[in-house]
Amino acid sequence: MTRICLVRHGLTEYNHLRKLQGSSDIPLNAEGEYQAQCAAEKLMDEPFDTIVSSPLGRAYRTAEIINQHHHLPIHTMEELKEQHFGTLEGSHIDHIIEKYPNGELPGAETFSALSARAEKAIKYIHEQFEGQYVLLTAHSRTIKSILALYSDEIDMLRTKLDNCSLSHIEFIDSEWHVHTYNVPTYTEGRQEEHNG
Repeated sequence: MTRICLVRHGLTEYNHLRKLQGSSDIPLNAEGEYQAQCAAEKLMDEPFDTIVSSPLGRAYRTAEIINQHHHLPIHTMEELKEQHFGTLEGSHIDHIIEKYPNGELPGAETFSALSARAEKAIKYIHEQFEGQYVLLTAHSRTIKSILALYSDEIDMLRTKLDNCSLSHIEFIDSEWHVHTYNVPTYTEGRQEEHNG
């Protein structure tokens, strides 16, 4: 059975400032690096066979940190990039929600296009790594698009996926099943304790 552990990337400065980053290549900040280390510790004994990642630095770096215990090649897939938001990238999220409450943003990649891209990614992963346990690092809306293909519980606007949270899907009896989503890997506020 093919299994996928989906990990959202660690915190970035745009996340911290509540700015929309989308396809902009924003790196992890210090807290994000710490979160990824926590995820690495939580996942150190998981018997992953392969790793796939978005090519954007924040997701790829998260994969690299987790991979310190696994020493596997990291395959990048363009299909795993975050939803792109055009000229709105860099804008404050609260302002965007106020102006576009239904989530339909002008110039942005549509949810249907993102969903089709996510479905293509999972099909490819299943074909290439059938029967394997795959670690996938990506982005909030990309992961939600994947989960929403197989669960009615996932809402693109209301479902929350924390930084470095885990979600799990598995291919059983010819279809994908969502087992868990938004499982935390670290305790908020530990960064200061860790550094102090």
